[in-house]
Amino acid sequence: MRQLRPTPLAARSGTRLSLKDCAGRPGPMRLARTLLGAGLLGLAGLVPAAAADSAHLIIASAGQPFPGGASAALAPSAAPVAQAPQPTSAPVLDPVQTAALYYYAKERRIDRVEAEIARLQALYPGFVPPQDLYIAADRVVPDETTLWEMFANDDFTAIDAEIIRRKAADPAWEPTADFGTKLARKKLRVRMQELAEAKDWLALADMSAGLDPTTEADVDLVWMSIDALSAAGDRDGLARLLRGLLTRQGDSRLSDEHLVVTLQKALRDFPADEIRLLASTLWPQSSGLIPPSVLRLDLARKDVAEFNADVDAAPLSAETLRLLAVEARNSRRPDDLSLMGWHDLKADNPKSAEEWFALALDTAPDPEIAKGMYLSLERQQDDARAYDFAASHLEALSDDPVFLMNVLSPRFGNPGEAPVSAEAVLAYSTAILETRAADHAEILGWYAYNSRQFDAAEAWFRQSQDWEASADRIKGLALTLLRLKKKKDYAALRAEFTGLYPHIWPEIAEAPAPKAAQAASVAEPAPGVKLSHVRQFEAKNYPACLRDIDRLGAGAAKPQVAVIRGWCELGLKRFSDARASFETAMAGSGQVRSDAVYGAGLALLGSRLTDEAEALISAWPLSAERDRELKAEIYFQRARSSFDREQFARTLQALDARASLVPESRDLTQMRAWAHYHLGQSDQARAIFRELNLVMRDAGAVAAIELINTREGK
Repeated sequence: MRQLRPTPLAARSGTRLSLKDCAGRPGPMRLARTLLGAGLLGLAGLVPAAAADSAHLIIASAGQPFPGGASAALAPSAAPVAQAPQPTSAPVLDPVQTAALYYYAKERRIDRVEAEIARLQALYPGFVPPQDLYIAADRVVPDETTLWEMFANDDFTAIDAEIIRRKAADPAWEPTADFGTKLARKKLRVRMQELAEAKDWLALADMSAGLDPTTEADVDLVWMSIDALSAAGDRDGLARLLRGLLTRQGDSRLSDEHLVVTLQKALRDFPADEIRLLASTLWPQSSGLIPPSVLRLDLARKDVAEFNADVDAAPLSAETLRLLAVEARNSRRPDDLSLMGWHDLKADNPKSAEEWFALALDTAPDPEIAKGMYLSLERQQDDARAYDFAASHLEALSDDPVFLMNVLSPRFGNPGEAPVSAEAVLAYSTAILETRAADHAEILGWYAYNSRQFDAAEAWFRQSQDWEASADRIKGLALTLLRLKKKKDYAALRAEFTGLYPHIWPEIAEAPAPKAAQAASVAEPAPGVKLSHVRQFEAKNYPACLRDIDRLGAGAAKPQVAVIRGWCELGLKRFSDARASFETAMAGSGQVRSDAVYGAGLALLGSRLTDEAEALISAWPLSAERDRELKAEIYFQRARSSFDREQFARTLQALDARASLVPESRDLTQMRAWAHYHLGQSDQARAIFRELNLVMRDAGAVAAIELINTREGK
């Protein structure tokens, strides 16, 4: 009989789904309503890219942080040399350029009038506001009160409808430049926030692609774009945005607070050494500057985390450890306490690690912290305290069934020598069933046999043999059958396995019966216990599901396991990873293969790869329901994409193909109407808008009909 010992400290690891995609275009002539697709991918998750693969994407090299001498732009700008003012003639501005000024004057918003005058004078040196500004404003500025009220409520559909109505009544009317600019910006911000909240990172990356990080005034929009590119694993795009923000100079240089946030975001995907070099350039020591303390602390956290995760990492500096240790003791932040505990455990200082983990447990008990505490005690060879701690934290340690089995198994090797509680037996047996661990099932079988619990012993030996055959398991089962006087079962077992294991039978015949020993009661394997990764998947705890699959080692490559991995990755919107897992699972057969093909199609559609998805379902058979669902999503994505590209004939083709499979939603019918409108097919567009308005009154549809009638002189 083999006893299993706890494994060494390892690096820490960190159904059907619905697809909800959105599309919108600003302006009165474009669809401005959310478009809902008929797929199955609407779940969240964000997964940081591995820093090890991203070195020197922001920085070209250690000696040349930014190409083209741009590194000099990181440092605070020197005071500009004063230039003698040059005489200029007063510029003449057109009504569009002065629209905002007149609007604020009409509203009698003196502060905004003064700010707008300053802005115009900065843009157009020599500009002088008219003396009769407030009198003229009452004549010049159109009343936009209604539009601004809609603007305050983010009611963009009503705004577009109102603009259409006003232009139909007066073709020469235009909203003020101030309103138009602010409307476009607010539409962009609201739409980006919606996509960020939905974690639709691909759509967010597409929408924010036009942002210029070197000039964008709303840095929060660039940060949202950074989040999207980070989730999508686009390190080149990340580096471009980060360089754009960090190399600003003069008046456009980011504030220290914004620089810190930008570098904190960069830390998710780039090594700490690279961020530290950037920080030293932004706050040069030669100028008497140092990076803000919050950034230095985050760099220390990253250093310690990288050390804990890298088997071959070099020791950290005393300053880094001191900085994080002081912060951890002062703030009692569980993550910082845990980082220090794992560091000291890896650095072979288990006594110090115990202190850190004890503080963390007092602050916020957590399965990983409980594991660290147990290992700290075990590394001090304090087995009694280690086991007592584990026995009192079974629920937390059950989060990692493999770890729990290795912790508990030594106590089951010798019944009677050390007490085992009924709770420990239940936790151990449950972990065995959740992981299908044949070795541990055998250990529990021998524990039951040696304590003369022969019925339970037979059940556990049979279970372990079913999972993975071995001579020791057949030996244990044979001995148990003899003690139970099941002679026919024993004879049948010997006849079946004599040829395979001839050497065990003489030993079985001579083995004495076990003596009675005090032991905890062992029950037979409970029916219906699900594998731990299946249980986590059904609970939609996708990170825990992936963690448990990783613990299976080579077993994770089995098709029935790979398909569950794919669903979990799909739930986290890791579409490329999900596609690879489903392709592995397609090596299976029956329902596993069918589920894998379906999942691969969803993963491709999540990545907007409609042609590849169509090829997949053409090559692999699916049920009629799943085939129809995937095709409907393919046609939806094509309709949306062609509409955005103003390919309106293709839009109608895709919508027609989709409508032949599933009913068309109201939003897509609106898209159809606008496609007809842009193709000059006013009769079809008007008929569709009228039909929509009959079902439910829609301000946008009414305005569209009015616009069509006005254009045709009706």
